[in-house]
Amino acid sequence: MTDIATYEDCLLLVDKFYDKLLIDTEISHYFVHLDLTVHIPRVADFWAFILVDKAGYSGNMMAAHAKLPLKESDFKQWLKLFQETVAENFHGEKAQFALERSKLIAWTMTSKMGK
Repeated sequence: MTDIATYEDCLLLVDKFYDKLLIDTEISHYFVHLDLTVHIPRVADFWAFILVDKAGYSGNMMAAHAKLPLKESDFKQWLKLFQETVAENFHGEKAQFALERSKLIAWTMTSKMGK
């Protein structure tokens, strides 16, 4: 296994993560209606901005998720699946950073949304 080093690695991570999300019985209902041809590159851009310093992400993650009826258990499942995906595909400093950042994202979204 290699570390996360490029935009393509981030895209692979997000593709594999969404493979898990779309079949997950707990939270797939949040994702099955999305246009993944648009959504996956946007999410990959976010992670590439965080992990490999790729410019170009300008979205507002909190605003995009604030209107959803998300529960704390949803964030826990999201985190579990994301961390599984990282561990199954990558190893190294950036992979570890992705694991740490995903915990922070889940905590931040849970606390700001009051869930």
